[in-house]
Amino acid sequence: MNEIKVLVADDQSILAEGLCTLLNMEEDIQVEGVAQNGIEVLKFLEDGHDVDIILMDIRMPLMNGVDCTRKITKTYPKVKVLILTTFDDDDYIIDALNNGAVGYMLKDLTAEKLSSAIRNVYQGNTVMHQKITQKIIQGMGNGREGRTVKPITDSGGNMLLEREIEVLRLLAKGYRNKEIADKLYLTEGTVKNYISLLYDKFNIKGRTKLMTHAIKQGILEKED
Repeated sequence: MNEIKVLVADDQSILAEGLCTLLNMEEDIQVEGVAQNGIEVLKFLEDGHDVDIILMDIRMPLMNGVDCTRKITKTYPKVKVLILTTFDDDDYIIDALNNGAVGYMLKDLTAEKLSSAIRNVYQGNTVMHQKITQKIIQGMGNGREGRTVKPITDSGGNMLLEREIEVLRLLAKGYRNKEIADKLYLTEGTVKNYISLLYDKFNIKGRTKLMTHAIKQGILEKED
């Protein structure tokens, strides 16, 4: 069994220590370290520590969770960011997701649900607290479509991030990974990671099948 390597990023020391204790009790999860702000997170990664998932708080001194997530997505595309916070403000949610976070959970969840969320993210899934899902859907009815997540009717109940839709649209137009990266100001590795996540999310292999599925689900128009 492969251990899921986790970095806890939270400026509340007592809470961070509690998370470490709980997670290290799981046989398949190992906490590799603790950071108190985004700068410490980036330094931890720069020093070469092997991390699969970062549990990221939103409000931290020096560099917040959203800014840190954006930098991680561009520089370390294989590292997944799971937001774990007390804040369910619409702007925090949307900014975090649009900057590359693959999940958004609130700190009122149980230890069992947190461990389950970590495993789901590790497997390539997107996880959302029920309250967050409701806020996203409500936000779409308030003219926020351009900055949110588009729910789909996929059999897995998956939701697509704005960036994932942008990648899909450019794929449908025949752009290569390098061209998509240039247009979206991403690294080519990040684009490959998005495509891989889309394959896993829909349980599909191959760009043609991915495009066909996206059209059937209403994610892409046929003229795209």
